[in-house]
Amino acid sequence: MVWFFGNEKAQAAAPFELLVAVVIMGFVMVVGYVVLEDVNTQVCLNSVDREMTEFKLAVEDSVARMSSAPLTFRPEGSCFSSKKSLLQIYNEETRSVCAAVCGFATDECYIMKFSSNLPGSTKRKCLNLPPYTNFQTGVSGMCGDQSLMGSGYSPIDPTVPGGFLPGSYVIRNVSPAGHQFPLICVYYKA
Repeated sequence: MVWFFGNEKAQAAAPFELLVAVVIMGFVMVVGYVVLEDVNTQVCLNSVDREMTEFKLAVEDSVARMSSAPLTFRPEGSCFSSKKSLLQIYNEETRSVCAAVCGFATDECYIMKFSSNLPGSTKRKCLNLPPYTNFQTGVSGMCGDQSLMGSGYSPIDPTVPGGFLPGSYVIRNVSPAGHQFPLICVYYKA
């Protein structure tokens, strides 16, 4: 029977070896969780970047062609929420910032910016718009399109922080014939 139970030193070391194995397994699980969380964040930020590019192209197309551009803005994942992130279009008047974002030096440019409380999540896109592009707001003015509002859309101001939310959008150039500068209405429906 002595050979079956082995020596007593091996039996005394078994709990210690088990403890070491559990500690190593716990460490591997924590590292795996951190890596998985980082991958999910990057996938989400890439989704936001893709959606921003589609929105950028729709705005530019609407301004250039004096047309209407419908699109859906629904980034995948949880990195875009109205409580912890911000998406906004703003007019930048710093030449060095315009040069860094747009790739060419100009005194003024429009930038679409996404920022979140996640590290490294700030993304900026240059909008190739004329410098005097005007985003219209309000139902009573140029953005009072009853056919869109009857479908559940309402005009928003994309230059106001927090104006963008996931949902359906229609971007419309409402400039009257012969008007020098683009007048843009952005309609939103949840």
